[in-house]
Amino acid sequence: LMVNPYDVEAMAATIARALTMPVDERRERMRTLRRRGSTWDVNTWAARFLESLATSRPSRPSPAEDSSALMRALAVAREGDIRLMLDYDGTLVPFAHLPELAAPDPALLELLERLLQLEGVRIDIVSGRARESLDEWFGHLPLALWAEHGFWWRLERGRPWACGVDLHPGWVDRVQPILDQFTANTPGSSIELKSASIAWHYRNAPEEFGARQAHELRLLLTSALSNQPFEVLEGKRVIEVRLRGVSKAVVARSLRTQTAGTVVAFGDDHTDEDLFRALPPGSITVGVGERPTRARFTARDFVEVRQILHALTRIRRGQTPGDTP
Repeated sequence: LMVNPYDVEAMAATIARALTMPVDERRERMRTLRRRGSTWDVNTWAARFLESLATSRPSRPSPAEDSSALMRALAVAREGDIRLMLDYDGTLVPFAHLPELAAPDPALLELLERLLQLEGVRIDIVSGRARESLDEWFGHLPLALWAEHGFWWRLERGRPWACGVDLHPGWVDRVQPILDQFTANTPGSSIELKSASIAWHYRNAPEEFGARQAHELRLLLTSALSNQPFEVLEGKRVIEVRLRGVSKAVVARSLRTQTAGTVVAFGDDHTDEDLFRALPPGSITVGVGERPTRARFTARDFVEVRQILHALTRIRRGQTPGDTP
C-alpha cells in the first residue's frame, strides 16, 4: 500500500486498511510483491544499467552545430519538393498528463497552415494516436494523416480512411486482462484501446514505481505473447502491444511511389526509428529529445521543432532562417 510517510493521518488510515484487508486481497498483493522481488533484483538492475550504457548516444555535435547543419541541409533542399513527416506527441506538442488533453494549440495550427501554403511542401502527420483524434484535430487541413503508427491512413482531406493489416477478431481479449491487473496495482496508470493496439500509460504514476511496473509488464507480455501475432513496444512512459506488421515503416514504404522530392522527418520515440530506418537515402531525419537515435540531426524538444519549421517557411520564401517572419 503506497502512502506518504510524513502524512500522519494518511499513515494511520493506511495501517487501518491493511489490518482490515480481506484475505484474498492480501494474497494477491503479496503475490505481486514476490513477483516483483524475484524479477527486479540487483542482477536485473545491473544488467539494465549496462544495457543503457552500451546503447547510449555516441558523441554528437553541439546543439548549435547540429542546428546549423540542419538549416544548411534544408536550404539545399529548398528548390525542390519537400514532404514533411511529423510525429505528434513530444514532437509538435508537449506530453499531456492524459492522452485526451493533448489537442493542438492555435499557434501550432497556424504554423501548419503557413507551411501548407508554401509551394512544393506536403505534410504528413504520422502518429500513434487514434484516427478519431487526428480527424478531429487536423481533418480540416489539406494534409495526410497516419494513425496508430500507420495502421490507418487518409492521404487527402475528405477521403475515407483505409487500413493496411487485417484485424484478428478478439485479439484484445488476450492482452487486456493483463493490463487491467497492472492498472489496478499501479496508481496513476491507465489503458488506451485503439483499433490495432492497446497501450498502458504510466505517466502519472510515481516515477520509480511506474518504471518497475513497466519493466515487469514488458517481461510478462513478451513471455505471454511469444509465437503470437503481436509485438510489445516500450515508449516514453508507455507500454504498447500492437499487431505485428503495423509500424511507421509502412509509411516510409508508401513513399517509393509517391515522393519525388526530399523527405524531412521528425520524431521523438522508438516508433519513429522504424520510420527513419525505412526512409529513402538522402532523407533529412531529426530525432527529438535526449535519447539514442539513428536520425541525422537532433532537436531538443517540441519548441525547437517549431522553431525549425518556422525557419523552413522563411527558407522556402527565399529569406535567411534568421529573418523576421
